[in-house]
Amino acid sequence: MKKTILAVSLLALFGLQAQASTEKMRILLVNDDGCDAFGITELKSQLDAKGYDVWLVGPATNQSGIGTAITFKAGKEFDVKKVDERTYCFPGTPADSLDFGLQGLLRETPPDLVISGVNDGPNTGTSQLNSGTVSAAARAVRLGYPAIAASIGYIMNEEEMKSGWPSTHKYWPDSVNYVVELVDDLNKNWVSGQAVLPAKSGISINYPALAKDKIKGIKFVENEYTVSPQILYEITPEGKAKQIINPEALKIRNDDSDTGYLDKGYITYTIFDGDWNAPDKKVKEYQKILNIK
Repeated sequence: MKKTILAVSLLALFGLQAQASTEKMRILLVNDDGCDAFGITELKSQLDAKGYDVWLVGPATNQSGIGTAITFKAGKEFDVKKVDERTYCFPGTPADSLDFGLQGLLRETPPDLVISGVNDGPNTGTSQLNSGTVSAAARAVRLGYPAIAASIGYIMNEEEMKSGWPSTHKYWPDSVNYVVELVDDLNKNWVSGQAVLPAKSGISINYPALAKDKIKGIKFVENEYTVSPQILYEITPEGKAKQIINPEALKIRNDDSDTGYLDKGYITYTIFDGDWNAPDKKVKEYQKILNIK
């Protein structure tokens, strides 16, 4: 996968004009795997080495799958761990970590870009709904900041599951390198004071757990709208509720959904926005159903 393909794709999609950047962006990194996870610490290390103004705020513990949850207790004090001048572990959720970064550390000097990840595991299909990684990026967009959520896929088979997804960890560094290249491409076409990405929008990227020469390309695809859940519940003989992974969610896909393209070896891009309002056509449908003019 050549970086130039990515640059051309972004220029074409967003209508960006090639301009020489005279300074580096300020970037806030968050995640849901935890403040010491490889995906976020390696990303910070590489971006730091390139001269970006990088701040890291991650959850103090792994918060995978917690979605949009926040801790909302006015007056509560948090025992934040300051690792260094620009690295913090926050005792809360990914959304809490984002808020602490935006509304605390960088309140007077806001970031030009928020990056959530690189997540340990894919965030396509229904998993996007549950993802703390994607939720943190979506919250940033909703608050007016351009954001990227980045994740690496799994190779779905019995051996991988039993051994802790070694393929993901093998290619995790490649996914981090890819995000760094993306930031470099965006920085080349960015001017201080201007938006890095179109307003009220962000990107969810899923990188296959494959060698670079096996990756087929980039696909811009919508997140699959599905009622097939990621988790199910069973009632035990004792009357307890046991949570299980839906077996359907673990099957390799070969269709044209975001999950399918990722499983087929494509890097997937899903563009999301922060507008929770339905389009006017849908509003008119409701007006008609509810008989309200």
